Amino acid sequence: MRKFWKNSFCYVLLFAFCFVGGRLTAARQAVKVSNMASTGKLAIVIDDFGYNGEGTDKMLALPVPFTAAVMPFSQYSVENAKKAVEAGKEVIIHMPMEALTGKPEWVGDKGVFRKMTDEEIKAVVEEAYSILPDAVGMNNHMGSAIMEDTRCLGVVLDILKEENGFFIDSVTTAKSQGRALAEEKGVPFFARSVFLDGTNDVGTVKENLRKAGKIALRDGKALAIGHVGPEGGEVTQKAIEDLIPELEEAGITFVAAGDLIEE
Repeated sequence: MRKFWKNSFCYVLLFAFCFVGGRLTAARQAVKVSNMASTGKLAIVIDDFGYNGEGTDKMLALPVPFTAAVMPFSQYSVENAKKAVEAGKEVIIHMPMEALTGKPEWVGDKGVFRKMTDEEIKAVVEEAYSILPDAVGMNNHMGSAIMEDTRCLGVVLDILKEENGFFIDSVTTAKSQGRALAEEKGVPFFARSVFLDGTNDVGTVKENLRKAGKIALRDGKALAIGHVGPEGGEVTQKAIEDLIPELEEAGITFVAAGDLIEE
């Protein structure tokens, strides 16, 4: 009888060990699957290339993909675009557009303005493409007035359609017509999720970048916009460089903006 109970006790222990071990293995597998599922694509667009502004070379040396948005009518437009291509970065046109607020000189003398005819808008956009032939798309520099104007924006998108380009809405106005018009005209489109900079504080840029990362993990993709020059420059470059390991460990994949576009 003692042998019987002894054997029974051993079987119970063996069963309990197997049961608990199985539960732990299942839990580990669940965590592993959960971690695998928590992935997201993050595209960073860096505006204001074309002036050879602060941080230009260091930004282009970053070891992850990003999109260089180049001002088309600036002194170093061609040079900066060439450097971006040589660095393996995607290039788009950072098109100056009339704004509802701010100083006129922030937009510049050449760009898209509401007073222009359809033909004049078409000509200036085509000129931008002739200066930056490697551009695969466009986003707006300033441009709150144009982004609300269906006529002007419609002409811009028509040219993008002809060029097989995509449009990134920088979201400089809550009344942007970008998404609706792009869908209507069949132009691939994506909207900015987070602005990274406009500050000299590296910590603030890092927090904004982490915010973009959380959006990417939640929605599967996100787009953040930063700058070279006085709006970001080396501060933004350092924040991105410092956070690359952390974001990749969290499940973030850095991509070019063109990898996020919506048909």
